[in-house]
Amino acid sequence: MDNRISSLSRVALYVSTPCTAMLCWRVSGGSSARDGRNMLRLRLLGGFHIERAGQLEHTRLPSRAATLLLARLALQPGRQHPREELIELLWPGVGLEAGRNRLRQTLSTLRALLETPQAPLLRADRSQISLLPGALAVDALDFEAALADPPQAALIYGGELLPGHFDDWVVQERYRLAALADALPAPQLRSAPPTALPSFATSLPRYLTRYFAPPGRLEALAARLPHLRLLTLIGPGGVGKTRLAVELAWLGFFEAHWSCGMAALADVRDEASLVAALERALTITRGGGWPAVEAALQEPGGLRLLVLDNAEQALGVVAQAVQRLLAVAPSLCLLVTSRHALELDGETLVDVAPLASAPNAAQDTALALFIDRARAVRADFHASRDNRAALHDLIRELDGLPLALELAAARVRSFSPAQMLAQWHGVHTEPDSLPAWLTSTTRAQRHASVAGLLDWSLALLAPEPLALLQALAALPCTFALADVEALGGTPALLDELVCHSLVQAGGEAEPRYGLLELLRRGVLARVDMAARRATRHRLRAAVCEWAASLGLKAPITAWAVRREQARALIASAADDGDAGTGLQLALALRPCWESDGVDRALVGQLGTLLQQAPCSAGHELRAQLAFTHGDRALALASAEQALELAGGDAAARAAALVRRAWVLLAGDNREHGQAGPLDEAVALARQAGDMATEARAWQQHAAIAVSRGEPAQAELLYARAQALWEAVGHSRQAAARLRNRAQCRIELGDVATAVEWITACQRVAEMDGDGVGQLDTAYTLAMAHEARRDWPAALAAARQALRIAHARQHLHARALTLQLFPRPLARLREPERALQLAVFSEQHWLRHLGALGVREARALARVRRLAATQLAPDARSAAIARGRAMELTEALQLALRGDPE
Repeated sequence: MDNRISSLSRVALYVSTPCTAMLCWRVSGGSSARDGRNMLRLRLLGGFHIERAGQLEHTRLPSRAATLLLARLALQPGRQHPREELIELLWPGVGLEAGRNRLRQTLSTLRALLETPQAPLLRADRSQISLLPGALAVDALDFEAALADPPQAALIYGGELLPGHFDDWVVQERYRLAALADALPAPQLRSAPPTALPSFATSLPRYLTRYFAPPGRLEALAARLPHLRLLTLIGPGGVGKTRLAVELAWLGFFEAHWSCGMAALADVRDEASLVAALERALTITRGGGWPAVEAALQEPGGLRLLVLDNAEQALGVVAQAVQRLLAVAPSLCLLVTSRHALELDGETLVDVAPLASAPNAAQDTALALFIDRARAVRADFHASRDNRAALHDLIRELDGLPLALELAAARVRSFSPAQMLAQWHGVHTEPDSLPAWLTSTTRAQRHASVAGLLDWSLALLAPEPLALLQALAALPCTFALADVEALGGTPALLDELVCHSLVQAGGEAEPRYGLLELLRRGVLARVDMAARRATRHRLRAAVCEWAASLGLKAPITAWAVRREQARALIASAADDGDAGTGLQLALALRPCWESDGVDRALVGQLGTLLQQAPCSAGHELRAQLAFTHGDRALALASAEQALELAGGDAAARAAALVRRAWVLLAGDNREHGQAGPLDEAVALARQAGDMATEARAWQQHAAIAVSRGEPAQAELLYARAQALWEAVGHSRQAAARLRNRAQCRIELGDVATAVEWITACQRVAEMDGDGVGQLDTAYTLAMAHEARRDWPAALAAARQALRIAHARQHLHARALTLQLFPRPLARLREPERALQLAVFSEQHWLRHLGALGVREARALARVRRLAATQLAPDARSAAIARGRAMELTEALQLALRGDPE
């Protein structure tokens, strides 16, 4: 039996049935001397299972550290393991004290999960940890103990040690055990093929490399085959359709004793060449034509499963043949691979997705595939601390496409993952080209490079869908049907690209579409730069027109469909020399930025665009976004530039005056002499007929009243602003002013009315999909609960507000919300936590947003005094020092500790 059959036999131990290797290990009796009713058995080879008394208890543990700690102790059961050694092994580089705490927690987790009063497992003192003798049997040790009996050892070896884990010590031990297993003869399995198998089973190819599939994929598809006679694996080129089909066929061959064959259709263009391919698959004499094929299929014990590979090159011919084959052989199952469906009655489609687009387990499979192929050219390659991050990023950038991973892995002798990633990002190559390491000189032409894959697919397209694909490739993100139509495409053309597996579709009510980045770059390399820029300009203009058609009344959910596309188009506007249109687009999408918050990248992109096309409105928007992101200095400078560029334009000057006042007032709640400029803004807005800017001016007048301690006057001004927003039909802004009025009502002691208004605003924000509205609602609700002295409810509302602010990258709101936590925590007798957050939130505000407002400073000072009365002097000093040294991530974790969500 050749190496392919031998390796498949061994793989069948743990691929065909998840527990087969466990069963073989148990039957082997390698641990029978230590067996007992409560004894634990641990499987590390080919998976991770823990069983007790013959019953499976765990297939995973709560953390990576728990899994690795148990494995380390199990593999060296007679050793006393120093705690410091285990800490460095599990958490390299972590501080000793933090490591000791983590080790204690992990040890406690293992004891809680695995120990019983009748069956203790672990022995630990202040310096060492070990397993109790005879408490745990492990397959890896049984495998080594059985090496004197090679067939028995081969039965126990169920696959690589701890698949999915790539810590250095695991990889070294995996190498060692795999080398021992490779030297063993193939085991004789119960599922070995019978001696009288038909000769045409050999038409399945025998690969020399190991197959990697996401957990459960093979088993799930194999279970469907007996019930489905026509199963088509569909997906883009290089995604692994052929290999998956062949592995399924071999599984049927070994496990179900099916006679299987494969017809390679890559060169088929007509019926004659198709019949010749079927003759080769059935291993019958050539030239007999359809009668010979049909006769072979109708023989007793004839072919049970036939793989038709690469059907897309002659869909019509293949579709007719499929119908004929299924009609003449009632017991035959067909497994087809194609980039396009056959579109026959009874056909079941299975989308084969790239590994990077699948869940985490499939992404682990992508990593395992890369490492396996890399070791073929460099035996010592593994995922280390130095290359792990770059390796994960590279796999993600390559979409987890198996062919791309294999091509890249074959070059690890020349380039590290970090170097490949740098070349991918354009450090050493043109930004839209494909690196040279994505090619091979030894593969078949269509699999020798990503470009070869693309040639194979593009040859099937008519001119119109090809032109649309080239236009869509200029868009570096997902897109909507509206984007396709803006580029002159139609639903029919888009459907054709989806059917050819060149465009991927996702989502339900409002589908999103996209190209694999590899294919996008390959297509784009065939389009000249001027055409790319023209395409993006057309789309910027179209999105601007679309945004204008939505109007102020549109809910935020209506904007979501093209928000991501707008961000990408804004990002590329400067390089395209289209700064003016890019700024128009940024201004048109303002409702999105106001609702969702933004990341720092958009603030920087606006700055670049404004250098090429300065305008008052653009600087005014940048001032708002910069402040939202926590950069008060930049926000104030942008507001001043907006005011300077406004000149005599009444509407622009009014908007700039209001924005400058907003930045100053929101920073520290002090007046800063802004009453006069705001009066001017009101007059200019009325002159320009700009009710929205007038409403914003009255909002800032109200903020001044709040800073003066005049909540009644502030509510009247907010009510005036609310009425103006209602007059222009802007429900979100009207609801926001009602929330402001509710805050004033809380200050005035009318909490019941405030809560009633807050509840009404909450419904509007949720229906509208308004993120900032939901954030403000939670913030105001926390204020109401605090006024009622309902401290648990105040804390819960503050947590909700903080989660929203952090998720939407709204630094100003996040900094404001952090100030809600200290008082409820102090009142709930958590003074240390309250004091740490009070100190941190004060420093955080000063660092990003300027001086604290008078009321905010007074409130935090009260909390500090209250917490101080509950703490001893040493504890108080430690809490203050801890708050000063705390990072934002730690502060967020401290604030959200105990949060059930």
